[in-house]
Order: sequence, then structure tokens, then C-alpha cells
Amino acid sequence: MLLAIDTSTVQSGLACYDAGGLLAECTWQSGRDHSAQLLPQLDMLLRHIGRARSAIGAVAVALGPGSWSGLRVGVSTAKGFALALAVPLLGVGTLEALAHQHRRPGVVTVPIIRLGRERYATGQPQTPGADASFSPRNVTLAELAAETTGRALFCGDVDAEVEPALRALLGDRALFPSPAARARRPGYLAELAWQRLQRGAADDLAALEPIYLGEPVRQRPA
Repeated sequence: MLLAIDTSTVQSGLACYDAGGLLAECTWQSGRDHSAQLLPQLDMLLRHIGRARSAIGAVAVALGPGSWSGLRVGVSTAKGFALALAVPLLGVGTLEALAHQHRRPGVVTVPIIRLGRERYATGQPQTPGADASFSPRNVTLAELAAETTGRALFCGDVDAEVEPALRALLGDRALFPSPAARARRPGYLAELAWQRLQRGAADDLAALEPIYLGEPVRQRPA
């Protein structure tokens, strides 16, 4: 069984996946309490499917871009499980997982993650294909709209501020998932990681690091 962990933003998620497909997943608004909530949520999810932690045979983790502290919690937890259980570790970019979740034939999918201070992470696939890797960039919504050609489906951190701003810039060329469909589902992260695992891929436990596009907030000296 593969365990997938996503703590990229204030919305966290966990999923369990095996050869039969998605076993279970949960998504919740964690705010900044990733470290306090992650393991209790995992224990609850495992109880629901009748599995123990020892059943975890691989661990996948969302690498970001996203929250500096959230990503550290997710990656360190994933590494801890991979080390303790001696199982493969697989890192998946959050933009890749978002694009996989919302991909539609004939429509350009544009994943975005809020970075703060009116900046957003986005990217375009470096190579064609369902599991193409992305090259993340740090942009404003105006910059993102200026480089968007044709109709595009914006997914990820699309809220009451982002949607009207992009509609004002792009008109009916800007498409959006329904409010319920906007939730980032960790099952898609697990699916991408499972596909990589079946090809024999895995990441180096010591070398794997989160993807940061902004600096962590530092307190001013007193």
C-alpha cells in the first residue's frame, strides 16, 4: 500500500492507494497546524480501512511549491516513514498533481498555488504526457493572465479573490472548476506516485527536498 501526504498549503490531505486503486483519502483545512493534525488524521484514515502503519509499502509526498512550514512537515514526515519502514519514497510536485486532477481534453490546465503577498506559483509542463514534470515560476495574476493564450482552466488556490480577478483580466477565456471540485484531492497525488512506483522509480531519501519559490517569513528583531 502507498501512503500519499500533501501539506503544501492550508489545505492538507492524505490518501492510501494500492494495485486496486484508491482505498481512501481525506482532505481538511489544517491552517498552520500541519504538525499537530497530520498523524492523528493518518491514524483515523488507517482505522477506517483496517490497515496498520506496517502495511505502508511506499510513501509519496507533495513537494510544493507552497507553504514553507507546511512543506517541511510533509516532507519530514514522509522521510520518517520511509526510513522507519525501509520503503520507497516518491516526491511529486504539487503543480503536477493539480494538473493531473483537472486535466481535460482540448483545454489548457493552469495550476496555481498561493505564495502570499499577491504572488502565485504556476508552471507549464516541460515535456508532453500525463506525468510531465513542471517548471515552477513565481508570478502575479496580471503576469499570469498576460501569458495566457486561448481558454484556460485555472485550478488550485482559486478563491473569491482570485476568480473575479482573472475573469476581469481574461473574460470568458478563464474557466474554473466548481467550488466542490476545487479541493485538492490527494488521491491524484497517490495515483501519480503509484504509476512511478510501478516503473521502478523512487527518490533518494537524503537528497529529496521541497520546492520553494519564496523565502520563509522572518520575525523582525525586537
